[in-house]
Amino acid sequence: MNKKLFLVLFALIIGGGSSIMAQTKPNVLFIMTDQQSYNMMSCMGNKWLSTPNMDKISNKGYRFDKTYCVNPVCMPSRFSLLTGHYASEVGVKENTQAYDKARVQAIVAEDALGVIFRKAGYETLYSGKTHLYGTKDVSEYGFKINNTDPYDGPAIYAEQILSDIGKDKNSKPFLLFLSFLNPHDICYKAGMDKRFPAGLPEANTRETARLLTFQKTLSPEAYRKQIPPKASNSAPINDEHPDMVSMDIFPRSWNNDQLDLYNWMYHRLTESVDFQIGRVLAALKNAGLEENTILVFTSDHGDMNGSHGLILKNVLFEECQRVPLIFSGEGIKSNFVDKSTLVCNGLDFIPTICDLVGIAVPKGLPGISLRPLLTGTGKNPERKYIVTEDYNGYQITDGRYKYTIYELPGNPEILTDLQTNPGETINYAHDPACKEAKAILKKELMANLSKRGLTPLAQDRTIENLRKQENEGKGTKGKGKSSEE
Repeated sequence: MNKKLFLVLFALIIGGGSSIMAQTKPNVLFIMTDQQSYNMMSCMGNKWLSTPNMDKISNKGYRFDKTYCVNPVCMPSRFSLLTGHYASEVGVKENTQAYDKARVQAIVAEDALGVIFRKAGYETLYSGKTHLYGTKDVSEYGFKINNTDPYDGPAIYAEQILSDIGKDKNSKPFLLFLSFLNPHDICYKAGMDKRFPAGLPEANTRETARLLTFQKTLSPEAYRKQIPPKASNSAPINDEHPDMVSMDIFPRSWNNDQLDLYNWMYHRLTESVDFQIGRVLAALKNAGLEENTILVFTSDHGDMNGSHGLILKNVLFEECQRVPLIFSGEGIKSNFVDKSTLVCNGLDFIPTICDLVGIAVPKGLPGISLRPLLTGTGKNPERKYIVTEDYNGYQITDGRYKYTIYELPGNPEILTDLQTNPGETINYAHDPACKEAKAILKKELMANLSKRGLTPLAQDRTIENLRKQENEGKGTKGKGKSSEE
């Protein structure tokens, strides 16, 4: 009798079926921050902040440095992470309640992360921020919600539940999804939001208020030493159409003090959430669950932080599209940095995590499993392009060139070259030298959109028009106000 069979039979005799499940399936711990750009970790060489806990995850795991979110704003990105589908499949591409309710329900019933893992015998647990289409308590997505405070709530819950699980030798394997809010508080413009602090809930102001109080205790010299340099690509890209980057806030009229405070606050808020992540890592270790747990760390999108003269998100540039993505656990390469593989966290997470734990991957998802890369076993996935989207455009990238077409009058285009112009300050869409590269990408993108029923392209997807349509309830299954969070 081989050793593995003996262990299974032994578990049957003394532990029952749940004990077998705990031994044969690894746990999954998913940690997500909100609005954290890929380079906002000290392990990425950013010397203007300290993120020892994110760095610890990276040192123990496999880090993908070319990871793009599906859509650089909260609701559509989170929908993709938890279903593997594009938000455009439910008729929206922004933070809104005007989605196709029936389509959301159909997708969630079959492909939601919690539903998949619950059917496979996992305990599916969730804590923190939700902000999803079709739900407020994530039960539709197959999870039980615990502690909805998105600041330290996920850490508090993790400390409690991991300790309990560590003591229960017959517990089922778990999928624990921890959704932290920060550094999203940067949306409140480092305290300069006209609603701050009186017009916002206390929960949305307390960390910003704490850091503003701390900032006032610093001498001018000490504060200056903590301010990172301004973005080197602060100029708008040529041929910029105003509605390409239409957002509620434009910092192009800000003075240096305002820009410096925003930059400083973004880094401090990232350090704040790193501290909370440290509590989770300590809880996992103290519970004795590290060895049998796959840990995944990512963010839903990034922040422009002054690049192109912009802040916040919702534009198809690197700063708010690229996010951290790290996997760690038994059998996964450790302290490994992949600087070349094109990855989309929202599309690739479900195929990858299902593959890693031995659950059948739902059919028809557009993403790929990264398991062969993570483990060094099996055939590496083949991928030439990633297709992403935002509220008014679609983009395709091959890792070097990024081609974007906008749902605006005349369908304006942007072509950037990350090899020769990594700051994306030059639009090569009308450069004869890039004609062939543009033609190839445009053909591939339009074929993808046509296959998904997204052509012909719309002509009026500005933020203002979308909000007007939503409020009027035109062509939607539901009504509601667009949400910043």
